Amino acid sequence: MRGYYKKMLFVFCAALYVSNADAEPIIPEDNDIIATSNSSISADLTIEQLSTLVLNSQYIGQTELYQGVLKNRLAALYKQQSTAQIGYLYARVLQKEHQFTHAIEVASTVIKKHPHHVNTHLLLANMLMTQGKFEQAKRHCVSLIGAASVISATTCVLDIQSQQGQLQQSYQSLLNITQNKEISLTTKQVLSEMAFRLNKLNEALEHINNIDLSKAPVSLIVLWADIQLSQNNPEQVLNTLSQFSNLKSQLEDAVLLRLAIAEKRSTHKVSDQWQTRMQQRVNLREQRQDTFHANDLANYYIHVQVDKAKAQYWANINWQQAKMSIDQHLLHQANAMARDTL
Repeated sequence: MRGYYKKMLFVFCAALYVSNADAEPIIPEDNDIIATSNSSISADLTIEQLSTLVLNSQYIGQTELYQGVLKNRLAALYKQQSTAQIGYLYARVLQKEHQFTHAIEVASTVIKKHPHHVNTHLLLANMLMTQGKFEQAKRHCVSLIGAASVISATTCVLDIQSQQGQLQQSYQSLLNITQNKEISLTTKQVLSEMAFRLNKLNEALEHINNIDLSKAPVSLIVLWADIQLSQNNPEQVLNTLSQFSNLKSQLEDAVLLRLAIAEKRSTHKVSDQWQTRMQQRVNLREQRQDTFHANDLANYYIHVQVDKAKAQYWANINWQQAKMSIDQHLLHQANAMARDTL
């Protein structure tokens, strides 16, 4: 399967190390969510504590935890004191719900007041890249020069260029630049994702093979699973990802989807538990007309419970929200299936 849970929206933020604590990178995760609330969040949490909660939302079982209350709390704080960090965090939680217009407005305001705020440049680059505004996104990457390492700024630019018909060149350039150097988790993931899109599956896996998945962002776990599925290793996916099901919080749709796909393809399955659970999740999303999960829903109707009309419907919804290569590929898959040519 070539599709994976959208292009990584967080892809830039983890790449950077900055010494200023207020600008410490937080990884914007592209986990489409329904905002939830949790009354255990105190209104007296400090900005540092709120930052930690946003940071933790990249990890499995936590992408929906506190999201609703975080958004409300940060919205209130932003009205009271629109500091760079509060504005960044508020834009970040808006981005998670695909409220891109509002998120870009908030982030742009931050940049006007604080033109050197690294994480806000990164977040804007993410959102603009997702919308297919690649040249605008690249300008924010260029703003990192002098504020971040050469590899970090280059990773940012090359990742965008890989979406502009320069995938092979971008991958090779990033390989050359990072050869024999210590690189961040994000740069490893960008390399792996590029190799995956080039169908260099062994190389894609090599880039992330030594990463502890239990401590990895959801998007990296999903990428790893898609590489394994493309290598026809459904048992590996089932054995590895099922270990996360013991979490108190529910599994993210993207992870549950990969378990369902792996179970369907497995030759040793003893039940349909993951397909059943994913079907229940899909029913919930459809009842709510949850466009945040359009990518997952389209992939579900392509790879698990085949439904041509629904696959095409959700792939088109997804394309309205995200216009990167992975989204285009998903749309082509759904359209081809509708024409009985998949």
